[in-house]
Amino acid sequence: MRGNTGTIRQNRKTGPAGGALRRESARRRAPRAENVRTAGVRGEGGRRGNGLLTGLAFFAGALAVYKRIPLTNRIGDNGNAYFGMAYDTWLFFFLLCGYAMQAVVARMTAARYAKGQYRNTRRVWNAALLYTAVLGIAGTAAMLLSAGVLSAGLFQTKTAAVVMRSMAPAVFISSLLGALRGYFQGMGSMVPTAISRFVEELAGLLLMFTLVSGMGDYGKKVGALLFQPDYEQAFGAAGAVFAFWLGGLISLLFLALLYFLFQGSFRRRERKDAGKGTEDYRRIGRLIAGAALPVVLTGFAMQGSYILDQILFLQLMPAGSSSVAQWGIYTGKYRILSGIPVMLAAAACTGLIPSLSASVSGMNMGRAKEKAFFMLKLSFSVSLPLAVYLAVTADNLVPALFTAGEMATAAGLLRIGSAAMVLQALAVGISCVLQGLERQRLLLGSAGISLLLHIILMFAFLNGLKCGVEGVVYAVTGLYAAFVILGMLCVLRTLSLKGDWGRAIGIPLISSAVMGLVVYLMNRFLAAVMSQGLLCLLCFAAGLVIYVLLMLSMRAMTQRELKSIPGGGVFIAVGRLFRFL
Repeated sequence: MRGNTGTIRQNRKTGPAGGALRRESARRRAPRAENVRTAGVRGEGGRRGNGLLTGLAFFAGALAVYKRIPLTNRIGDNGNAYFGMAYDTWLFFFLLCGYAMQAVVARMTAARYAKGQYRNTRRVWNAALLYTAVLGIAGTAAMLLSAGVLSAGLFQTKTAAVVMRSMAPAVFISSLLGALRGYFQGMGSMVPTAISRFVEELAGLLLMFTLVSGMGDYGKKVGALLFQPDYEQAFGAAGAVFAFWLGGLISLLFLALLYFLFQGSFRRRERKDAGKGTEDYRRIGRLIAGAALPVVLTGFAMQGSYILDQILFLQLMPAGSSSVAQWGIYTGKYRILSGIPVMLAAAACTGLIPSLSASVSGMNMGRAKEKAFFMLKLSFSVSLPLAVYLAVTADNLVPALFTAGEMATAAGLLRIGSAAMVLQALAVGISCVLQGLERQRLLLGSAGISLLLHIILMFAFLNGLKCGVEGVVYAVTGLYAAFVILGMLCVLRTLSLKGDWGRAIGIPLISSAVMGLVVYLMNRFLAAVMSQGLLCLLCFAAGLVIYVLLMLSMRAMTQRELKSIPGGGVFIAVGRLFRFL
């Protein structure tokens, strides 16, 4: 029997039938190998695509920050206050009318497009477009009609009315822009959204230089005739507002052109749709309204502090130009600079949301835990050194960037608000994790509770302790501290993260402390021999090199983690050059 068995085995390997079996086995294995190669190519393309999207988001955010610096230098602290009043009023009406449409349209369109329901996809878009247009027009009209009452009543300054009326068309434009971005996202492409945001910011920056100067000069002449010295700043702020929504209009036209170019191929697919199970427009309208409500509530909970801070500050502080100027310092200098660490954390973490969602959908909870932990570590590692740099260099950085208005108050706000910057960046990371885990209710609850605590703190610091604009920074710190605590509890309850928290927190702390000490010594001993701008640039370059080398030497992140972020290859090359990796 052994001999026969051996013969049979030998025949299977060497005989004609054995050769056929081997060839069949090879044919079966070949597609698998091809799939592996294809997956590898797609993976590389996906990383390159994510890098492109994150890069565009970063540049768009950088343009949004940069354009506020020459704007402040042109319109001053009072003009910044007027611009902030108009912007936050627009934010309120936009949250109410069009904020939810990008997410809702993307979700509902993707659900039908993925199933090949092209007619239903068209009907969803038609209903969403009508819904957005009606609400956008209503929001624009409401902002136009209420500008006088809001400026005189809530903001204690009638001069802001002209800036707020100028901002009203932005409600309609931004609502349509969000709906179009959601449409392309639902079709499976984030590229139009990223490009349109970059186009919006670039066009707004280029238009701003002309409009702010021209409107400011016109306001100066009108103010001289009416004995209103603030008209120059107010009309200059109105010029910035025009540039804001004209940039959005150019971006909207760009997306509309892409939409019409795409319709030829989509209509060919639509004609092949058998039309079974066509949805009724009334049902679609109810679905849109039901899906929009939680997004709107979350938006108010997450961003409502910007609106409430302005109202409470101007209501609780004594009426007059001094309070307006203080608010201009806060919104035009402190909030712009303090938003840089948050912007970088958002750009880094937002691109990781799809991969986290994919891990959760695939029930790969081990990988989901790794990605969630990395997002939290990344937001902390990116924001902490920037917060330290802004706090240490505040006295030289603010005068180097701004030439108009008060500098000492803005520098002081940067120092006391450094903790708020890190907490806000962590809040962004936690929000991204909860979104990736599809825990919007937990996100809404955490944000709502934190916002209520924030309102209490605002009353305590402004009305009770009379802290002035510094009290707003203290209250904002409390807001994000509460959200980080509640959000972390939600994340830990959902995923039970067990990462190396000591290294994740300790290494960035040590690296930032060393970097901060070096930057402090450079500021102290070199301030007398070089200009403030050159000193701040030199300190930034030295601090960046020191921080990166320390993080790499202590192996704060693995090569796998570095590969998952845009530009991570540069850090890997540096680490290998110094033999840290």
